Amino acid sequence: MTKIETEYLDVPRDCLVSCKLFGITVPDFLQCIIQHFCYTHIQLHDRSEYDMATKAFLGAEKQLEEKEIVPITHLSATQRDNFLRILKQLLKMTTNRNYSISARRNKGKILVNKMFSLLSTGLVVKDIVYYSEDIKIQLNKDFLLMTLINQRSPTELLNAMMKNISYATLAARQHLKEEIFNPAGSFFVRVMDGYGNLQDTKYLNSRAFKEFLWDVQEFRPRYFFYRNLEDRIEVYRERLEENFQRIDKPFFDYD
Repeated sequence: MTKIETEYLDVPRDCLVSCKLFGITVPDFLQCIIQHFCYTHIQLHDRSEYDMATKAFLGAEKQLEEKEIVPITHLSATQRDNFLRILKQLLKMTTNRNYSISARRNKGKILVNKMFSLLSTGLVVKDIVYYSEDIKIQLNKDFLLMTLINQRSPTELLNAMMKNISYATLAARQHLKEEIFNPAGSFFVRVMDGYGNLQDTKYLNSRAFKEFLWDVQEFRPRYFFYRNLEDRIEVYRERLEENFQRIDKPFFDYD
C-alpha cells in the first residue's frame, strides 16, 4: 500500500498536470470537492456532484492503512447518548423517500451540525488546511465530522483522494474500455467540463489550450497498439507531461 503523507498537502504529479492542462488550479479544485462533501450522502446514492465528492473521500479513506479506532472518552455518557440519538435520526431521515434527495441533504446538514458540535466538544478542531503559506482550504463541518469519526486527518484524506486524479489514467481506461468506479475522477471530469466555473477562461480561449485539445484528440488512434493498460497510461502520462512543460513555460503568452 502506498504511504500517504499526513503532515502536509502532497500534490501528486498526475493531479497537478491534469488540473493545469484544463485550466484549473489545484487549490480551487480541492476547495470545490470539499464544499461538496456531504455526510448525508454516505447513505444516499445519486449522480450529483455531492455524491461523487462524498464517495471520493470514502474511497480515499479505504486506501489508507488500517488503524485501530480509539474509544471516545472526551464526551460524557449523556453526550454520547445524544450523539447516537442524532445519528439514528440522520440514518432514518436519509431513508425517508417522502423527501427528495436535495431535501434530505438540506435536513441532514442541520443534524450533521449538531453531531459535529457534540463530537468536537473540548477538542481543538482546525477548519482549514494550508495549501501554501498564503493559500488555505476551508473545511466544512460535514468533512470535519468524518475526520473525527474515522480518526483521520484532513490532510491524509485529501492526499489520498488526489492520488485518484489522473487524466492519463481516466483517458486510458476509457479508450481501452477498462473503466472502474472512481468518484474522485468523475468529479474532476465534471469540473473539467465546466462545473463550478473553476477554469481560467483566458487560458481556455488561448492557442495553447486549443493545441492541447487537438493533441488529446489524437491519443486514441496514435497509441492504439498499446493494448496493455499500464503501458497506455504511461504513454499518455509522458505526452501530457510534454504538453504541461510547453504550457507551463515562464512568460508563456496565451495569446
